[in-house]
Amino acid sequence: MQNKRSNKAPSFHMYAGDFLSDMNVRLMSMAQRGMYTTLLLHEWIEGSLPTDIQQLMRLCDNHPEFDSDWSAIKHCFYEKDGRNYNKRLEKERSKMNEYRDRKSNSGKMGAKARWEKKNGTAIAPPSNKEVEVEVEVKSVSKKTKNNYSDEFEKEFWSIYPRRDSKKRAVEKYVSLRKSGVALDTIINGLKSYIKHWRLSGTEPSFIPMASTWLNQERYEDELLSESKTAKKLVLKKNFNWMCDACGHEKTSSAELKVSEQLCKECEEGFYYSKKSVHLEQSIAKAKEKARKKEPKTKTKDSSGKQSGVGASSEKDEFNNQFNNLVNSLGVR
Repeated sequence: MQNKRSNKAPSFHMYAGDFLSDMNVRLMSMAQRGMYTTLLLHEWIEGSLPTDIQQLMRLCDNHPEFDSDWSAIKHCFYEKDGRNYNKRLEKERSKMNEYRDRKSNSGKMGAKARWEKKNGTAIAPPSNKEVEVEVEVKSVSKKTKNNYSDEFEKEFWSIYPRRDSKKRAVEKYVSLRKSGVALDTIINGLKSYIKHWRLSGTEPSFIPMASTWLNQERYEDELLSESKTAKKLVLKKNFNWMCDACGHEKTSSAELKVSEQLCKECEEGFYYSKKSVHLEQSIAKAKEKARKKEPKTKTKDSSGKQSGVGASSEKDEFNNQFNNLVNSLGVR
Protein backbone atom coordinates (compact mmCIF):
# COMPACT_ATOMS: atom_id res chain seq x y z
CA MET A 1 0.00 0.00 0.00
CA GLN A 2 1.39 3.38 -0.97
CA ASN A 3 2.20 5.67 1.95
CA LYS A 4 0.35 8.93 2.38
CA ARG A 5 3.27 11.29 1.86
CA SER A 6 1.83 13.72 -0.67
CA ASN A 7 0.82 17.12 0.67
CA LYS A 8 1.31 15.95 4.23
CA ALA A 9 0.85 18.28 7.20
CA PRO A 10 4.02 18.92 9.24
CA SER A 11 2.27 18.70 12.61
CA PHE A 12 -0.82 17.44 14.38
CA HIS A 13 -2.78 18.37 17.48
CA MET A 14 -1.82 16.47 20.61
CA TYR A 15 -4.16 17.21 23.51
CA ALA A 16 -2.17 16.83 26.73
CA GLY A 17 -5.18 16.20 28.97
CA ASP A 18 -6.62 13.54 26.66
CA PHE A 19 -3.26 11.82 26.26
CA LEU A 20 -2.48 11.61 29.98
CA SER A 21 -6.01 10.62 31.00
CA ASP A 22 -6.30 7.86 28.40
CA MET A 23 -6.56 4.44 30.07
CA ASN A 24 -4.00 2.86 27.72
CA VAL A 25 -1.41 5.58 28.40
CA ARG A 26 -1.94 5.52 32.17
CA LEU A 27 -1.14 1.79 32.21
CA MET A 28 2.12 2.28 30.28
CA SER A 29 5.54 2.64 31.86
CA MET A 30 7.56 5.74 31.01
CA ALA A 31 9.66 3.70 28.54
CA GLN A 32 6.51 2.40 26.87
CA ARG A 33 5.09 5.94 26.61
CA GLY A 34 8.28 7.09 24.93
CA MET A 35 8.17 4.22 22.45
CA TYR A 36 4.47 4.81 21.78
CA THR A 37 5.01 8.52 21.12
CA THR A 38 7.98 7.80 18.83
CA LEU A 39 5.91 5.41 16.72
CA LEU A 40 3.05 7.92 16.49
CA LEU A 41 5.44 10.55 15.16
CA HIS A 42 6.84 8.14 12.56
CA GLU A 43 3.30 7.21 11.50
CA TRP A 44 2.36 10.87 11.07
CA ILE A 45 5.39 11.52 8.88
CA GLU A 46 5.24 8.33 6.82
CA GLY A 47 1.48 7.86 6.75
CA SER A 48 1.65 4.40 8.35
CA LEU A 49 3.96 2.00 10.17
CA PRO A 50 5.49 -1.30 9.03
CA THR A 51 4.24 -4.56 10.54
CA ASP A 52 7.70 -6.14 10.58
CA ILE A 53 8.96 -6.31 14.17
CA GLN A 54 12.59 -5.74 13.21
CA GLN A 55 11.70 -2.57 11.30
CA LEU A 56 9.64 -1.28 14.24
CA MET A 57 12.56 -1.98 16.56
CA ARG A 58 14.90 0.04 14.35
CA LEU A 59 12.42 2.93 14.37
CA CYS A 60 12.72 2.82 18.17
CA ASP A 61 16.55 2.90 18.02
CA ASN A 62 16.83 -0.82 18.88
CA HIS A 63 15.29 -0.33 22.30
CA PRO A 64 16.69 -3.20 24.48
CA GLU A 65 13.29 -4.03 26.01
CA PHE A 66 11.42 -3.65 22.72
CA ASP A 67 9.73 -7.09 22.71
CA SER A 68 8.14 -6.77 26.13
CA ASP A 69 7.24 -3.09 25.69
CA TRP A 70 5.75 -3.67 22.23
CA SER A 71 3.47 -6.37 23.64
CA ALA A 72 2.13 -3.73 26.05
CA ILE A 73 1.35 -1.09 23.40
CA LYS A 74 0.65 -3.03 20.19
CA HIS A 75 -3.10 -3.07 20.89
CA CYS A 76 -3.04 0.71 20.28
CA PHE A 77 -2.45 0.01 16.58
CA TYR A 78 -4.44 -1.90 14.00
CA GLU A 79 -3.27 -3.60 10.82
CA LYS A 80 -4.68 -2.80 7.39
CA ASP A 81 -3.29 -3.83 4.00
CA GLY A 82 0.03 -4.85 5.53
CA ARG A 83 0.59 -1.62 7.47
CA ASN A 84 -0.02 -0.50 11.06
CA TYR A 85 -2.20 2.47 11.98
CA ASN A 86 -3.36 4.24 15.11
CA LYS A 87 -7.10 4.94 15.03
CA ARG A 88 -6.96 8.25 16.88
CA LEU A 89 -4.02 9.57 14.85
CA GLU A 90 -5.70 8.73 11.54
CA LYS A 91 -8.85 10.49 12.70
CA GLU A 92 -6.78 13.60 13.42
CA ARG A 93 -5.18 13.28 9.98
CA SER A 94 -8.61 13.15 8.32
CA LYS A 95 -9.75 16.24 10.24
CA MET A 96 -6.57 18.06 9.28
CA ASN A 97 -6.98 17.17 5.59
CA GLU A 98 -10.64 18.24 5.61
CA TYR A 99 -9.72 21.56 7.21
CA ARG A 100 -6.95 22.21 4.68
CA ASP A 101 -9.26 21.30 1.79
CA ARG A 102 -11.91 23.71 3.06
CA LYS A 103 -9.38 26.52 3.35
CA SER A 104 -8.01 25.77 -0.12
CA ASN A 105 -11.44 25.66 -1.71
CA SER A 106 -12.43 28.91 0.00
CA GLY A 107 -9.32 30.58 -1.35
CA LYS A 108 -9.98 29.32 -4.86
CA MET A 109 -13.58 30.47 -4.82
CA GLY A 110 -12.56 33.86 -3.49
CA ALA A 111 -9.94 34.28 -6.22
CA LYS A 112 -12.45 33.22 -8.88
CA ALA A 113 -15.03 35.71 -7.59
CA ARG A 114 -12.52 38.57 -7.59
CA TRP A 115 -11.29 37.70 -11.09
CA GLU A 116 -14.79 37.65 -12.52
CA LYS A 117 -15.64 40.95 -10.89
CA LYS A 118 -15.50 43.88 -13.30
CA ASN A 119 -12.89 45.77 -11.31
CA GLY A 120 -11.57 42.75 -9.49
CA THR A 121 -8.35 42.74 -7.53
CA ALA A 122 -7.21 39.22 -8.29
CA ILE A 123 -3.73 39.16 -9.80
CA ALA A 124 -4.26 35.94 -11.75
CA PRO A 125 -7.15 33.76 -12.87
CA PRO A 126 -7.81 30.48 -11.08
CA SER A 127 -5.73 27.56 -12.37
CA ASN A 128 -7.39 25.46 -15.04
CA LYS A 129 -6.62 22.44 -12.87
CA GLU A 130 -8.90 23.62 -10.16
CA VAL A 131 -12.08 21.68 -9.57
CA GLU A 132 -15.24 23.68 -9.26
CA VAL A 133 -16.72 23.24 -5.81
CA GLU A 134 -20.41 23.59 -5.44
CA VAL A 135 -21.36 24.77 -2.01
CA GLU A 136 -24.87 24.07 -0.94
CA VAL A 137 -26.08 26.33 1.83
CA LYS A 138 -28.88 24.92 3.90
CA SER A 139 -30.97 27.05 6.15
CA VAL A 140 -31.30 25.65 9.61
CA SER A 141 -34.42 26.46 11.52
CA LYS A 142 -33.89 28.43 14.68
CA LYS A 143 -36.33 26.20 16.49
CA THR A 144 -34.29 23.05 15.83
CA LYS A 145 -31.11 24.75 17.01
CA ASN A 146 -32.78 25.91 20.19
CA ASN A 147 -34.08 22.40 20.84
CA TYR A 148 -30.58 20.96 20.62
CA SER A 149 -29.23 23.76 22.80
CA ASP A 150 -31.79 22.98 25.49
CA GLU A 151 -30.97 19.29 25.17
CA PHE A 152 -27.28 20.12 25.61
CA GLU A 153 -28.01 21.97 28.85
CA LYS A 154 -30.24 19.28 30.37
CA GLU A 155 -28.64 16.06 29.17
CA PHE A 156 -24.96 16.77 28.55
CA TRP A 157 -23.68 19.90 30.28
CA SER A 158 -25.43 19.11 33.55
CA ILE A 159 -23.24 15.99 34.08
CA TYR A 160 -19.97 16.92 32.38
CA PRO A 161 -17.21 17.35 35.04
CA ARG A 162 -15.56 20.46 33.56
CA ARG A 163 -17.38 23.78 33.20
CA ASP A 164 -15.16 25.77 30.83
CA SER A 165 -15.42 26.42 27.07
CA LYS A 166 -19.19 26.06 27.13
CA LYS A 167 -19.82 28.12 23.99
CA ARG A 168 -17.63 25.95 21.78
CA ALA A 169 -19.03 22.82 23.39
CA VAL A 170 -22.67 23.70 22.65
CA GLU A 171 -21.79 24.61 19.06
CA LYS A 172 -20.11 21.25 18.50
CA TYR A 173 -22.93 19.41 20.26
CA VAL A 174 -25.56 21.01 18.03
CA SER A 175 -23.42 20.22 14.98
CA LEU A 176 -23.14 16.55 15.96
CA ARG A 177 -26.85 16.20 16.62
CA LYS A 178 -27.69 17.79 13.26
CA SER A 179 -25.31 15.40 11.52
CA GLY A 180 -27.27 12.44 12.86
CA VAL A 181 -25.33 11.39 16.00
CA ALA A 182 -27.87 9.92 18.42
CA LEU A 183 -28.39 11.41 21.87
CA ASP A 184 -27.97 8.00 23.54
CA THR A 185 -24.62 7.50 21.80
CA ILE A 186 -23.21 10.73 23.23
CA ILE A 187 -24.68 10.40 26.74
CA ASN A 188 -23.82 6.71 27.18
CA GLY A 189 -20.28 7.40 26.03
CA LEU A 190 -19.99 10.29 28.47
CA LYS A 191 -21.31 8.22 31.39
CA SER A 192 -18.73 5.52 30.64
CA TYR A 193 -15.97 8.13 30.70
CA ILE A 194 -17.25 9.62 33.94
CA LYS A 195 -17.03 6.18 35.57
CA HIS A 196 -13.51 5.73 34.21
CA TRP A 197 -12.37 9.14 35.47
CA ARG A 198 -13.74 8.38 38.94
CA LEU A 199 -12.24 4.89 39.16
CA SER A 200 -8.84 6.00 37.90
CA GLY A 201 -8.81 9.10 40.13
CA THR A 202 -8.30 11.46 37.19
CA GLU A 203 -7.77 15.03 38.37
CA PRO A 204 -10.14 17.66 36.88
CA SER A 205 -7.22 19.38 35.15
CA PHE A 206 -6.54 16.19 33.16
CA ILE A 207 -10.16 15.80 32.04
CA PRO A 208 -10.54 17.25 28.51
CA MET A 209 -12.79 20.23 27.94
CA ALA A 210 -16.27 19.32 26.74
CA SER A 211 -15.60 20.88 23.32
CA THR A 212 -12.43 18.79 22.96
CA TRP A 213 -14.20 15.61 24.05
CA LEU A 214 -16.94 16.18 21.47
CA ASN A 215 -14.58 17.24 18.69
CA GLN A 216 -12.59 14.04 19.08
CA GLU A 217 -15.77 11.93 19.17
CA ARG A 218 -14.67 10.24 22.39
CA TYR A 219 -18.20 8.92 22.85
CA GLU A 220 -17.29 6.23 20.31
CA ASP A 221 -14.42 4.85 22.40
CA GLU A 222 -14.85 1.23 23.47
CA LEU A 223 -12.08 1.15 26.07
CA LEU A 224 -14.27 1.85 29.08
CA SER A 225 -17.00 -0.77 28.89
CA GLU A 226 -17.16 -2.30 32.36
CA SER A 227 -18.87 -5.46 31.14
CA LYS A 228 -16.17 -6.09 28.54
CA THR A 229 -13.44 -5.36 31.08
CA ALA A 230 -15.02 -7.69 33.64
CA LYS A 231 -15.12 -10.55 31.14
CA LYS A 232 -11.39 -10.24 30.63
CA LEU A 233 -10.65 -10.49 34.34
CA VAL A 234 -9.78 -14.03 35.40
CA LEU A 235 -9.61 -14.58 39.12
CA LYS A 236 -7.21 -17.33 40.13
CA LYS A 237 -7.11 -18.79 43.62
CA ASN A 238 -4.50 -21.19 44.93
CA PHE A 239 -5.10 -23.51 47.87
CA ASN A 240 -2.19 -24.27 50.20
CA TRP A 241 -2.25 -27.60 52.02
CA MET A 242 -0.10 -29.19 54.76
CA CYS A 243 0.06 -32.71 56.15
CA ASP A 244 -0.82 -32.75 59.85
CA ALA A 245 1.63 -35.60 60.47
CA CYS A 246 4.84 -34.94 58.52
CA GLY A 247 4.32 -31.29 57.53
CA HIS A 248 4.60 -31.88 53.78
CA GLU A 249 3.11 -29.02 51.76
CA LYS A 250 1.45 -28.83 48.35
CA THR A 251 -0.64 -26.37 46.34
CA SER A 252 -3.75 -26.90 44.20
CA SER A 253 -6.07 -24.72 42.15
CA ALA A 254 -9.20 -26.34 43.63
CA GLU A 255 -10.42 -28.04 46.78
CA LEU A 256 -8.95 -31.49 47.37
CA LYS A 257 -11.10 -34.52 46.80
CA VAL A 258 -11.41 -37.14 49.55
CA SER A 259 -9.08 -39.47 47.66
CA GLU A 260 -6.44 -36.72 47.47
CA GLN A 261 -6.41 -35.84 51.18
CA LEU A 262 -4.20 -38.75 52.31
CA CYS A 263 -0.52 -37.74 52.43
CA LYS A 264 1.51 -39.92 50.05
CA GLU A 265 4.78 -38.84 51.66
CA CYS A 266 4.20 -40.42 55.07
CA GLU A 267 0.97 -42.32 54.35
CA GLU A 268 -0.19 -41.53 57.87
CA GLY A 269 -1.38 -37.95 57.95
CA PHE A 270 -3.96 -36.02 55.98
CA TYR A 271 -3.78 -32.74 54.12
CA TYR A 272 -5.56 -29.81 55.73
CA SER A 273 -5.34 -26.12 54.93
CA LYS A 274 -1.93 -24.78 55.84
CA LYS A 275 -3.42 -22.13 58.09
CA SER A 276 -5.49 -24.62 60.06
CA VAL A 277 -2.47 -26.89 60.63
CA HIS A 278 -0.40 -23.94 61.84
CA LEU A 279 -3.25 -22.98 64.16
CA GLU A 280 -3.44 -26.47 65.63
CA GLN A 281 0.32 -26.51 66.15
CA SER A 282 0.20 -23.13 67.89
CA ILE A 283 -2.58 -24.32 70.23
CA ALA A 284 -0.65 -27.47 71.07
CA LYS A 285 2.50 -25.48 71.87
CA ALA A 286 0.52 -23.10 74.08
CA LYS A 287 -1.01 -26.00 76.03
CA GLU A 288 2.40 -27.61 76.51
CA LYS A 289 3.87 -24.35 77.74
CA ALA A 290 1.01 -23.86 80.20
CA ARG A 291 1.36 -27.42 81.48
CA LYS A 292 5.04 -26.91 82.24
CA LYS A 293 4.23 -23.84 84.32
CA GLU A 294 1.70 -25.70 86.53
CA PRO A 295 2.76 -26.29 90.22
CA LYS A 296 4.06 -29.71 91.27
CA THR A 297 1.58 -32.39 92.36
CA LYS A 298 0.47 -32.09 95.98
CA THR A 299 1.26 -35.03 98.32
CA LYS A 300 0.10 -35.98 101.78
CA ASP A 301 2.43 -36.85 104.63
CA SER A 302 1.83 -39.55 107.27
CA SER A 303 -0.38 -37.19 109.27
CA GLY A 304 -2.70 -36.66 106.28
CA LYS A 305 -1.72 -33.04 105.78
CA GLN A 306 -0.87 -31.65 102.35
CA SER A 307 2.76 -31.00 101.68
CA GLY A 308 4.87 -29.86 98.79
CA VAL A 309 5.99 -26.64 97.18
CA GLY A 310 2.63 -26.03 95.54
CA ALA A 311 0.63 -26.18 98.77
CA SER A 312 3.08 -23.98 100.65
CA SER A 313 3.15 -21.30 97.99
CA GLU A 314 -0.65 -21.20 97.75
CA LYS A 315 -0.93 -20.82 101.54
CA ASP A 316 1.61 -18.02 101.62
CA GLU A 317 -0.16 -16.18 98.81
CA PHE A 318 -3.50 -16.52 100.63
CA ASN A 319 -2.01 -15.16 103.87
CA ASN A 320 -0.49 -12.19 102.07
CA GLN A 321 -3.76 -11.31 100.37
CA PHE A 322 -5.69 -11.67 103.63
CA ASN A 323 -3.24 -9.42 105.52
CA ASN A 324 -3.45 -6.78 102.80
CA LEU A 325 -7.24 -6.83 103.03
CA VAL A 326 -7.19 -6.43 106.83
CA ASN A 327 -4.72 -3.55 106.65
CA SER A 328 -6.81 -1.74 104.00
CA LEU A 329 -9.91 -1.99 106.26
CA GLY A 330 -7.99 -0.64 109.29
CA VAL A 331 -8.60 -3.76 111.40
CA ARG A 332 -6.02 -4.50 114.04
